[in-house]
This record gives sequence, structure tokens and C-alpha cells, in this order.
Amino acid sequence: MALEDFFDHSCNIFHIQERGASPGYNLPASPEFSYPDEPDIAGLSCHFEVKSQSVTITQGQPVNLMDAGIKLVLPAGTDVRLNDKIVDCGTGYEYTAEVPHNIRGHHVFVYVRKKDMGRQKDL
Repeated sequence: MALEDFFDHSCNIFHIQERGASPGYNLPASPEFSYPDEPDIAGLSCHFEVKSQSVTITQGQPVNLMDAGIKLVLPAGTDVRLNDKIVDCGTGYEYTAEVPHNIRGHHVFVYVRKKDMGRQKDL
């Protein structure tokens, strides 16, 4: 079984961008961070893995929030960076990337955290 057969999901990756805009009056620029409208990497084959023992549910109003340790496995050489926005193409959920790890040039994995509730795609 090849590694490519393991990739049963797809995702879009958005690299965070920094812009410095001075408020005027000779004041220094303060950095602003945002994501582009179009993904830097679109439709990338990947695999999202959720470990069941790491799931926590926080009761709140108006909805309960679920937080889980989610591991994202990507092909070798994928340009993924700290704080990139990762969007699961199947569900539409948005995640923020933690520090990526290159595993001996074989594949890349990164832990991701849910950025917000996101919108679930109509199935």
C-alpha cells in the first residue's frame, strides 16, 4: 500500500500574510495579519486524523464547543507553515496549523486546531 492511498481527504492551505500600514502622523507601522482570498495550495490530498481520547466538549451558549487533537498528514515537500489556515474541502471546517514536522522526507504532519465553528458543507 502506497502512502498516496492513505490520503482520503483534501484541503486548501492559505499562508498568513503580514502587512504594515502606518496610521499616519509619522507613527510607525503596526503589523496586520490576514489570509488571502484564494488558497495558496488548493485541493491538496491529505488525511485528517482525530484521536478519540483527546476530544473535549465545553458546554456553552448557544452551542457546545468541541476541541480535539487533530493530526493532518500531507505529502512530502508540502509548503505548510505555522499559523497557516487549513480548510477541509469535505466539511468546510477551518483550522490553524501548529508547527509542521517533516518525517524523514517521507511525509509531513502538523497538528491543527479548529479556528472557528466553520460552516459545514451541504452533503
